[in-house]
Amino acid sequence: MDPNLKIKYAEVISEYLELGHMEKVPITEQDDPEAVYLPHHAVVREDRTTTKVRVVFDASCPGTNGVSLNQDLLVGPTLQADLRHLLIRWRRYPICLVSDIIKMYRQIKVEERHTNFQRLVWRDHPESELQHMRLLRVTFGTVSAPYLAVRCLHQIVYDEGKNYPLAAERVLNHFYMDDLLTGCESVEEGIQIYKEINELLKKGGFELQKWSSNSEELLKVISEEDVASQGSVQLKIDSVLKILGLTWNRSSDHFEYVVQLPELKAPVTKRKVISDISRIFNSVEWLMSVIRVRTFIQMLWLSGIGLDEELLIQLLNKWLQYLKNLQETYLVDELKNEERKKKD
Repeated sequence: MDPNLKIKYAEVISEYLELGHMEKVPITEQDDPEAVYLPHHAVVREDRTTTKVRVVFDASCPGTNGVSLNQDLLVGPTLQADLRHLLIRWRRYPICLVSDIIKMYRQIKVEERHTNFQRLVWRDHPESELQHMRLLRVTFGTVSAPYLAVRCLHQIVYDEGKNYPLAAERVLNHFYMDDLLTGCESVEEGIQIYKEINELLKKGGFELQKWSSNSEELLKVISEEDVASQGSVQLKIDSVLKILGLTWNRSSDHFEYVVQLPELKAPVTKRKVISDISRIFNSVEWLMSVIRVRTFIQMLWLSGIGLDEELLIQLLNKWLQYLKNLQETYLVDELKNEERKKKD
């Protein structure tokens, strides 16, 4: 057991209670035959600058009747734009602007009569008595959560958007869940977007954080606005940022792609190759290498070999050639980046 993880996990549970996102179930209400209890576990993201430990609730776990909460929930239609379309539209702007919503799901209240379907048990010490809790907000792990979150975001526009013309269209079309990817033609327009979108989302209790841009001038003005209004700066000034699974270098304003494959060791089996291929796929499939490797996957399956069998010599040669081409492409890109840096 990791004692540090236990401490961090307990802190998250305490935060839920302190912020009013969860409450203890009164003893008189604990014996409810219709209540649903959700298992929960930690997801650790060391690459995150904010919350590194997140508590995830398993609403797909069957109850004593063999049915899970997720089986009874409606998923809801997809409201947000296709990821590829969103990214391409974002890159059309000369000035990019990104941000994300703080604890998006947990800003949305669940109907009181439904909170008993989001119960859990908890104790911070093995010898302590189990406590019955219920979540009062939209819960990460339920299949309806993405729809509910985006639908609430859109409702703010329907209710208040007429007073914020620049922000309204962007809230409807430039968000992918809690991530904002938008842009503008000038610093002046960027500041107006920043002000409008903050004011509009606050109408629904949402707050944006980690603002970043490829324009240092715009970031400087946003920083001044932030200090003047809140007394704190919520900027993301790292040169390299993760944007929806892609690596964006905001300083040079281009995407980077890094593949870290383990050293190739014999025997080269079908299972090992598939594992390595899974590291190469990217969310929007922009890389030509991905197109080529799809063909190789088809050849792997058509070969009929088992997962733990070694690759036939023809397949092995093709895989080695693919890895060689990938490495050569990487070296060429590195040289181009060095040349670009020298020019800058």
